[in-house]
Amino acid sequence: MSAQPHLAEVTSNSSGDLAVMLTGGGARAAYQVGLLKGISQHFPRLRFKIVTGVSAGAINAIYLAAHTGTLAEKARKLDAMWCELNCNSIYQFSWKTFLPFRTALASISPRRNKWTKTRPKALVDTTPLLNLMSRVLDTPPGEPIEGIEENIRNGELTALALMTLDYSTGQTVRWVQGRNFNYFEGPNRRSERTQFTVEHVLASAALPFVFPAVQIGGEWHGDGGIRLAAPLSPAVHLGARRIIAMSTGYQRTKAEEAIPSVSGYPPAAQILSQMVNAVFLDAIDEDVVRMQRMNELIHAIPEPQRGGLKPIDLLVLRPSIDLGKLAGDYERYLPRKMKLLVRALGVKETDSPDFISMLMFEPTFTRRIIDLGEADVHGRLAEIRAFLGEDAALAARADRRVGR
Repeated sequence: MSAQPHLAEVTSNSSGDLAVMLTGGGARAAYQVGLLKGISQHFPRLRFKIVTGVSAGAINAIYLAAHTGTLAEKARKLDAMWCELNCNSIYQFSWKTFLPFRTALASISPRRNKWTKTRPKALVDTTPLLNLMSRVLDTPPGEPIEGIEENIRNGELTALALMTLDYSTGQTVRWVQGRNFNYFEGPNRRSERTQFTVEHVLASAALPFVFPAVQIGGEWHGDGGIRLAAPLSPAVHLGARRIIAMSTGYQRTKAEEAIPSVSGYPPAAQILSQMVNAVFLDAIDEDVVRMQRMNELIHAIPEPQRGGLKPIDLLVLRPSIDLGKLAGDYERYLPRKMKLLVRALGVKETDSPDFISMLMFEPTFTRRIIDLGEADVHGRLAEIRAFLGEDAALAARADRRVGR
């Protein structure tokens, strides 16, 4: 995909608001909480006026957009929420949904076979996640999340965008609530103005086959990361001139890329891990490269000839260690049924079981990667401070006014 979407909206009408883009990664999204905590320790009153999220990043995005308070207060509450979670707080797994040929039996004998009375929709049941988000957002299913509109009215938030995949049309849908709404249509993607509900969050985070699709209106939606070729694009189209992208994907060195994770024929867990990376983690890296090259091109053009196009300042924050490999150290903490399943898929035969890192909603793992996120911020503090520039100075002055 070309970089044109990034160019189209960066005009003199752009507001220049600071945006945060929260990528997917299942349980790995806890790492973003660590980043937010680390940033808020140094810039507690920093405001992200544009928030975009996809997949599990939608959970953190909706929390930032729907709650009031400083960034530091929101980060502390997010930390508390994630550390109280376990797998049973997010999903329930039953062997009944995993019975072989069950779906095939439905086509052979849809009325008579006792195994096909309730056709399984996914590997797990996400009713616990639905209940959790309803409680955390203080909003019943199907009702608008009031805090978002309140933050938009009082100027704390310019816009929130979450992405889903419409399974019936194959289109990536960009759901937007806020100001500066810009309808952007393209191949296999569309924009929709909305008032966000809990269902939008669950749909964006609905890992294909693992989590069930979610109905929004008359359509069934799943994980927005599946066909999202340009994850940075929504923030740009909403007027962002500066973006902090919080990725959960580790960027391997050239030497690491050449080291095999398995020996012999790859087990199912290794193949699933590569699919997970390709669908949910690689897109952000490719989009970052496109934006960086486009920025270089714009800088090379004399300003009077740019036609109003302006470069986008971009800072990408990502794990300093491989979260997939780290998840292997915590595999034993998975619920017994899930642990038996992933071991049957060969998770012990690979050095980097990225697939289980998506499902590792256990406090031992999430606490570890939250702490890692904080440490990574401290390690790059000078770079972050330079990127924020005026925002950092304004936040510091605000802190002095309140006597921090």
